[in-house]
Amino acid sequence: MPEISIAICDDLAADRTNLAKMVHAYAQAHGFSARLHLYSSGERLLAAFQRPEPIHLLFLDIYLPGLPGMETARRIRSAGNPTSIVFVTVSREHGMESFEVQAFDYLVKPLREADVSASLDWYFSHIPEHLRELSVYSEGGWQQIPLASIRYIDVYDHRSYIHTPGGVIPVRRGLGDLESAIGSRDFLRCHWSYLVNIHYVEGVEGQNLRMKDQTLVPISATNTANIRRKIIDWIYMKAWSQV
Repeated sequence: MPEISIAICDDLAADRTNLAKMVHAYAQAHGFSARLHLYSSGERLLAAFQRPEPIHLLFLDIYLPGLPGMETARRIRSAGNPTSIVFVTVSREHGMESFEVQAFDYLVKPLREADVSASLDWYFSHIPEHLRELSVYSEGGWQQIPLASIRYIDVYDHRSYIHTPGGVIPVRRGLGDLESAIGSRDFLRCHWSYLVNIHYVEGVEGQNLRMKDQTLVPISATNTANIRRKIIDWIYMKAWSQV
């Protein structure tokens, strides 16, 4: 898993530090790297969102001086930012508003480590697709391949070949095993020997999928209609997820 960028925005320094310690302890216990960014106001947080480095997860206090936390969240969403948001506050009265900005959790102060851990557990069990990786052993060493970089995987002579923009990675694993490890609706088994990332599909041409790099990937002759339907369903699913 790549390093996760986590922001904490709270006007109280003691609360920022306390939450940062909890998040750091969770990261150490679960073996992942987290880069923490601490902010004391909504204005400073929004300025950070103008930088190229993404913020993957945000703990945001609702009661901030100046720009309130809820309005800060609205501006983050209106800019099209998909950052996962957890509200942190002293009151439950804003629970319904949190749905408006698609916050996935709502923690009430004083924070308990168990509640912070439960929130992080949920985040990592629903980790955004672009952060997920496939761990494979290839040519004498382990590699972590971002799922978003995999165009398609094919099988030849008892080996699977993972095609990425950076090259082809051969692995001695079956396609079914790789499909299970990936476990993503973005990937489609269009043929017994091919698994494609639908993000890289340009269109359907007869009994083939044309990939964006112009590679033709075969479709199972007995499953063409079902493959077309799955691609259409995927397009609708992605469209609705942006609404």
